[in-house]
Amino acid sequence: MKSTELPIVFECEGSELVGIVHRPEQVAARGLLLVVAGGPQYRAGVNRLQVELARDLAAMGIPMMRFDHRGLGDSEGRFGGFEDVGADIGAAIAAFRAQVPGLNEVVLWGGCDAASAIMINAWQYPEVTGIALGNPWVHTDETADKVAVDHFSRRILDRDFWSKVLRGQYDPRPALGTLARSARSRCAALIGARPRAAATTPHFIDRMCQGLTRYRGDLLLVMSGRSQVSREFDELVASAPPWQRALTSPRRVDRHDLPDADQTFSASESRGLLREILGGWLLGAKPGPGEPR
Repeated sequence: MKSTELPIVFECEGSELVGIVHRPEQVAARGLLLVVAGGPQYRAGVNRLQVELARDLAAMGIPMMRFDHRGLGDSEGRFGGFEDVGADIGAAIAAFRAQVPGLNEVVLWGGCDAASAIMINAWQYPEVTGIALGNPWVHTDETADKVAVDHFSRRILDRDFWSKVLRGQYDPRPALGTLARSARSRCAALIGARPRAAATTPHFIDRMCQGLTRYRGDLLLVMSGRSQVSREFDELVASAPPWQRALTSPRRVDRHDLPDADQTFSASESRGLLREILGGWLLGAKPGPGEPR
């Protein structure tokens, strides 16, 4: 199906933002707003993934929009990081709906820290009936160490691992440092070490959990088997009851695991699978706004 690519300029708190709307000849009921990730990215996204997704899914009849946050790409203003893009997302939703008449439902897609931003903010917008997230960013030293320790614990049972050590092809010092740091943390917890003073504002991971708890639309998780970020998210959920409860809040939860994909879905096969998953999920039968899960 043919689609039109329309450059647009819209306002967000006094700054002009730039976006591209991909409008098919015949539009589906839901549109997808692409949120860029990975620090100082712009609307082409990591390795032009945003462009490929927008063009391929628009060819399936799905209205698409990609845009630059304030301070990134061609947009004005100051970029405050992924924790401070709620207003940008809200302005982009309004601009997207203005360019696609009859578009009442919007789905947000983002990977890494864009997925984190979506979790924080999606609940605020009634138009957002779906969020699709790739490998959400929840990195802390604690989660990273837990994943590293688990990985190292499996490797020490591998004959090939010890062969590399004996041949001098593997330096165990970083792993040993991680093990020592993890052991110190566990000992501190066991002896009841004094906790750090509470921050005046919630940590971004707490904001993600709170946002997801308030969200009532559909949720799609696309998780990469070769991503430590993905493993850290799963480790956090497995160890934190508030996160387990938060994942029961959406009216529908779907998950797809891609064992061979990396964090950014950089391989062509991973990109193809991601497009198939997103397209099928967006075009599949879903409960309408307000309907039970």
